[in-house]
Amino acid sequence: MSELLGLGCSHGPIILTPPEAWHKSRERIFGRNPNFQAPPELVNELGDDNGLTQDRIDQQKVVEAFGVMRDRLHEWNPDVVMVIGDDQSENFKQDNLPPFCLYTGDEVDGYPFRNIGGSNNSWDAAAETKFTFQCPQRFSKDMRNFLIRDGIDMATSSALKGWDWGLAHAIINPLVYLDPEGKFPLLPLFVNCYGEEAGPDYPPRPTAKRCYEVGLSIRRFLDTRAERVAIVASSSWSHSFLAHKHNCSAIDLETDRRYLDLVRQGHGSQLAAVTPEELQDSGDHEILNWIIALGVLGDVPAEIVDVRESHTQLAFRVAALWG
Repeated sequence: MSELLGLGCSHGPIILTPPEAWHKSRERIFGRNPNFQAPPELVNELGDDNGLTQDRIDQQKVVEAFGVMRDRLHEWNPDVVMVIGDDQSENFKQDNLPPFCLYTGDEVDGYPFRNIGGSNNSWDAAAETKFTFQCPQRFSKDMRNFLIRDGIDMATSSALKGWDWGLAHAIINPLVYLDPEGKFPLLPLFVNCYGEEAGPDYPPRPTAKRCYEVGLSIRRFLDTRAERVAIVASSSWSHSFLAHKHNCSAIDLETDRRYLDLVRQGHGSQLAAVTPEELQDSGDHEILNWIIALGVLGDVPAEIVDVRESHTQLAFRVAALWG
């Protein structure tokens, strides 16, 4: 039976940039919505310096939370790190749009700083900086075979050729903090969380119920193994620009706080009952990544490392540990 460590984190591009640049993301995102109306909380957080004071606070907290999770991960020393993240028309295009896809190659690269404007990152690294990870090919193929025979129609890919940046940002961005040296074998699991929101040809996202079932099946596989496996759920929760109940202008604090209580108390299985309509209304598309992880980890109370709920960040961010 595998030993498990769980980590929950966010992956938004702003986690890689200095706080002085965060306002650019807001301006770009808000500019997409012709009916955008800043909620009072956002106006207050912007203050008289366009949000820089709040951004500096939030960026420092994000860095500190990743530091806690990185230390725990490296002390625990896993045999495999499985990162569950969504692909947003990155590796998967119109010719191949699976609900889920497990990577079964033996190596994979990522160029996270190409996505955020080159050297405008917190490390002053070049845009072409490459991160390389070895992958547990035999382990991933065994998992694929088990899942299919267990009733999960899991797509797999042994090469990522959809774009020039390698790994999708939901997978690579957290690893810049958690394992930049590529110390641990990496197993990516891609999820189509954005669904139809990602473009006119995209199929609906998988349901929360199905995501939880995928997690349960992964757990059944891991119960047949002896490896130490870290499960990383990579996503923000509600996104202001996706929260239709708030005119795509504000994060859904009420819903996310309710979900957070369930995760903190060890009742994460209840999130499997969230409907597609509820996800759409709240802008919580990406929480599907966490729901898969919760299926793997079981109803175990989470250690909440940090919560960022500033509207200036565009999304509700949680950092958590299990085990």
